Amino acid sequence: MYKSVYFQDKSVNEIADLFYSIFNTSQDGLYICDKEGNTLLFNTAFLQISGISEDLLYKYNVFELLERNITPNSCAAVTVRTKTPHNTIIDYYNGKKAILTSTPLFDKNNELECVVSNVRDITELNRLQEELEETRQINSKFQEALSKIQNDFQTIHQLVYRSKEMHRIVSLATRFAKNDSPILLLGESGVGKDVVAQYIHNQSDRPGSFIKINCGAIPDHLLESELFGYEKGAFTGASKAKSGLFELAHKGSIFLDEIGDLPYPLQVKLLNVLQEQKIRRLGGTETIEVDMRIIAATNTDLESLVQQKKFRQDLFYRLNVLSITIPPLRERRDDIAALVFYFLEKLQQKYKIKKVIDAQLLEEWLANDWPGNVRELKNMVERAYHMSETNRISTDILPQPAFKNTFRLPSGQSPREDYPISLKEAVNLFEKEFIETMLRKSGTMKECADKLKIDISTLARKKAKLGIK
Repeated sequence: MYKSVYFQDKSVNEIADLFYSIFNTSQDGLYICDKEGNTLLFNTAFLQISGISEDLLYKYNVFELLERNITPNSCAAVTVRTKTPHNTIIDYYNGKKAILTSTPLFDKNNELECVVSNVRDITELNRLQEELEETRQINSKFQEALSKIQNDFQTIHQLVYRSKEMHRIVSLATRFAKNDSPILLLGESGVGKDVVAQYIHNQSDRPGSFIKINCGAIPDHLLESELFGYEKGAFTGASKAKSGLFELAHKGSIFLDEIGDLPYPLQVKLLNVLQEQKIRRLGGTETIEVDMRIIAATNTDLESLVQQKKFRQDLFYRLNVLSITIPPLRERRDDIAALVFYFLEKLQQKYKIKKVIDAQLLEEWLANDWPGNVRELKNMVERAYHMSETNRISTDILPQPAFKNTFRLPSGQSPREDYPISLKEAVNLFEKEFIETMLRKSGTMKECADKLKIDISTLARKKAKLGIK
């Protein structure tokens, strides 16, 4: 073996001190145990990465550290047991993530003498990789959405989504579309019930038209004639017969929006139509058969209206054969960006002027609660597009009230007009409060991480970042 002249004049203690200094200079963690798994040596970097105290390292061997759940895994233990090199990745309880490589060292008799483990901290690298992958996935989804918009741009009612919640809704709607039973769509105003209704009709095998009517937008005395039609002379001004919307929906679907506003007397007639599939025009004597699929929608609590005697219980049960509840936009935030780009693309197609959304504005839109749901978001995108004087749509073109967020601040804190809380601060406050609540409801960190659907190392990092004790 080559021996440097540097060591010729050095004592054993000086050489030992030098190697110990080099050992501790390494940014990688180094850990050495004997053939029984007892700790022999480790450097400062290993303590920082693993978060295990010196006392515990000397008190327990690698198997006991694992058994007592002081460390989530042990690469050295595998090598001691198998006497072969081993590699693994460990998520330490302090939030650090590391790659470990354990190598056996044998004596002159080929007996295991010790195990040397190299520990490389990849926490930051892993975080950057996750962010990169997330960005790639988002970009991929956006590109797919934009591509679909370009290919199917003539489709007036197109479902645009990327959230798991809407994926479940669309799957349900696709299944329901294959039969003729009535469907009741529930959800807040503006969530897209009409779009889902159109989608159900498009996915069905019905060759007829999709007819839409808002039961709350037409005066009571006109609604019946709109739905059932009338014969000539049925009332003053009826100079000729007219087909009603039920007839126009023959072989197709009729969408009764805001069904909760349907006048009580008309509810009886609608029930008869559902049961008999026949109608009679106002002033007429003949019955007309109609083969139509009824899709009703409401943003009110129909069961409450039934209890108040404002909605017929038998009609409610007849309409509620199949029901779909569409969640509000604040509960499916993954759809916001996809919808923004979809609406923006439609505007660019119409006005032939290409514009881009500033990242800060998009971030604020993603954090907004959108009480008006998809309808409000669509109007905001259109407003921002037209108000922007350049090809970049930024936050300075819209008034601040547009970005009101409904999160709950901690007690004693509130945003002020002269010094408004920033979006980042607001998100951090909400995240901290939410994690603290879940920690209180959980017995262990592992239980809390499972409830939050994140791994324990991510939870530990967030605790440290947000200053959670």
